[in-house]
Amino acid sequence: MYMLKTQTIDIEHVQRILNSCPYYDQIVNYEYQEGDLLSKALIDWYRELIFSADGFNEKQLKIISAMDRAMYLYVKENKYKKGLKKVLSENDISIDSQISIANAIKKILMFTNSYEKQEILEISSSMWL
Repeated sequence: MYMLKTQTIDIEHVQRILNSCPYYDQIVNYEYQEGDLLSKALIDWYRELIFSADGFNEKQLKIISAMDRAMYLYVKENKYKKGLKKVLSENDISIDSQISIANAIKKILMFTNSYEKQEILEISSSMWL
């Protein structure tokens, strides 16, 4: 006789994760072009990353919130996407080890901070022209 395995889901944990990731639906439902392997890998990686976080650890919630913001920029702004593709490769995206996860997060968040600062400078300087 076959036994069905059941999985218990902690609803509060899932809600805390999703509250920290307001752009989750837009990101995971993003339709990337056929053959865009980095986008596919990045979105799959993002999905696994956020749900592997501890929803009760404030530091991890801040990290996934920042990743959610970065991925939202990725799916909404072509300029951001092109820039990130220059500093991140498909090989950088891995869930295999804590070190590879940390390195990918670091690359993405450093690029995002730099990108957002540059965008603010461009907006500020163009407003005075």
